[in-house]
Amino acid sequence: MIHLVVALPAEARALIRHFRLRDKCSATAFPVYRNERMALIVSGPGKVSAAAATASLQATSDAVRHAAWLNIGIAGHATQTIGTGLGVYRITDRSTKQNWYPPQVLGFPAPAENLVTVDQPGEAYLDNTLQDMEASGFYPIACRYVTGELVQCFKVVSDNREQTAAGINAQLCEQLIAAQLGTIEALAGEMQELVHEYATWHAPHPELEQITGQWHFTVSQRHQLAELLRRWKTLLPQQPPRLDGFEQQTRAVEILRHLEHYLDHYAGRRA
Repeated sequence: MIHLVVALPAEARALIRHFRLRDKCSATAFPVYRNERMALIVSGPGKVSAAAATASLQATSDAVRHAAWLNIGIAGHATQTIGTGLGVYRITDRSTKQNWYPPQVLGFPAPAENLVTVDQPGEAYLDNTLQDMEASGFYPIACRYVTGELVQCFKVVSDNREQTAAGINAQLCEQLIAAQLGTIEALAGEMQELVHEYATWHAPHPELEQITGQWHFTVSQRHQLAELLRRWKTLLPQQPPRLDGFEQQTRAVEILRHLEHYLDHYAGRRA
């Protein structure tokens, strides 16, 4: 599943048409559009709205265990040509001076730039930096739900020092996003593959239910067991967990100790 967060209806229209998203009524203050593999929410301008919409989309998508998050929208840049599509490798909030660094692990289909999120439109351009009003609200909230690799931004340059933000209207905004749909499609595909890899890695070990059915584990112990079994799957993917001789054991803590000792010993031999 891909979650898209966009600020303006004009930014959303081309995406809604291209991905054949449908309007879905929900108990949220923000418009939401969905299909089987994607959900899009329109936040309105500003970082506070972007943060609230991101949290709202997560709340209405709680059945989705693994998803990627992508903030798409227009942005200013001092020198880049209007219509240029750019990824983001650093986000800076101009008012708080906080920084975030979206990990660049994807085969990103566009070059990446720094981005500064500002509180008011029309603030002075900074050299070699994108400028928007949403990313610093979107990114830290989305990172509460998934690993940072699955949270990215894609911006289309809408104004620069020669053609300022005064010339932006809804029609231009829609056209700029529409012209980048091929790149956005490629980016969504890359992110979907990463979601699949992440979901595969975090899938419960096939022995988890059998072991918890044989011995009683508290909630905390079950989490410990799941982590140990993930380690086991990484180190010994072809070998089931070795619990020979533990059939009469009644204490789950002894099972955990045995698995941890076995894995540490195995990893030490490989080092």
